[in-house]
Amino acid sequence: MNEYRWSVPSEDEQHHEVGELAQWLFQEFPRVDQRRWAEAYLRGLLTTPGKKSVRRMGETVSTSETAWQSLHQVVNASTWRWEPVREHLADWWLRRRSARALVLAPVSIPKRGRQSVGVHRRFDPSNGRTLGCQWAMSLYLSTGEDAVPVDWRIQLPDRWSEDVRLRERACVPSTAGSRSPHEMALDLLASQQRRISSTLPVLAEATTTEVRSFVTGLAACGRYFALSVPSRTPLTVSRWPLAYRARAKQEAETVSARRLVTVATEPLSSGSATWPRIVPADVRVPGCRPELRLVSSSPPGGGPQRLWLTNMDHPRLAATAEFDTVRDTVDRCVEVMRECGLHDFEGRSFPGWHRHMSLVSAAATHRVLREGSFPVEPTGVARKAS
Repeated sequence: MNEYRWSVPSEDEQHHEVGELAQWLFQEFPRVDQRRWAEAYLRGLLTTPGKKSVRRMGETVSTSETAWQSLHQVVNASTWRWEPVREHLADWWLRRRSARALVLAPVSIPKRGRQSVGVHRRFDPSNGRTLGCQWAMSLYLSTGEDAVPVDWRIQLPDRWSEDVRLRERACVPSTAGSRSPHEMALDLLASQQRRISSTLPVLAEATTTEVRSFVTGLAACGRYFALSVPSRTPLTVSRWPLAYRARAKQEAETVSARRLVTVATEPLSSGSATWPRIVPADVRVPGCRPELRLVSSSPPGGGPQRLWLTNMDHPRLAATAEFDTVRDTVDRCVEVMRECGLHDFEGRSFPGWHRHMSLVSAAATHRVLREGSFPVEPTGVARKAS
């Protein structure tokens, strides 16, 4: 039986825990001052109330009047690489929690002006307005109860791919160009392929125009996946079971996902009276080879029905009962990241943005671990052996 730590750590314990995390994350930094100020930045994200500006964080973590300059420099003008920090962060999490899924999800970060890396005008469905923002794809490790971010890709629209002077001012590397959401998502998966167990299913979400590209790319990764799709997504049915053929023969060859769910669904197991339910036939996205299953689920506590395309076989389909819960853990994690400075990057460069996001991810991970209960001894860790 697992033992759980329920008590809230004292201030001294929290200080020590942040120090241990910083030592783990920044172990490859070549200079002492880099490690010192990166840890100070991390502490500032965790302890500064309100907006996490470098001046406010400097006042929180140091008595020096110039501390804010060092905090600004360690993110914007330093030379440390963020990729190893993210790898260490994922390892830190997996040593303490058992991951059950990888989740790919976009994040929109409101921004004013036009000079910050990747900023562009984009429609935000959450408030029904077009806003200036940075748009990124993020990769999360989820336990089913909580989630933490372990990697990021920022979208660079055409203006950022074509304007040489703009790219030079923001220190955008030549290898970074304009990529679609599914290309960013697949790049994130590829970066973790060697480190995180291939048995973890991948959860993602696609618009109608992205479904075909996502399905093709996810299938090529060799992982089990579940893709949340719009109800109007067109699908074709390979073959209906005999019991449904009379009702299904009146349907067109290609129909919407919503219509397929209306025609026929069955509970995934005898113990699931209502949700989730599965269309009892193999389906395909037009133009894609993989045969998939269409699952209909209802989020915990009610809400709009969600439809998922998955390549999981029947023994693994029981996990679809947790699709909605796992996806919702990311929404809660985004709220934690906002509290830890997600929107408060003070800089314009590509490297600065990535360093800030890495430290925000570390702060959010620490907070999720600190405020939740977790096994003292690691169990069931989904990692590849080194």
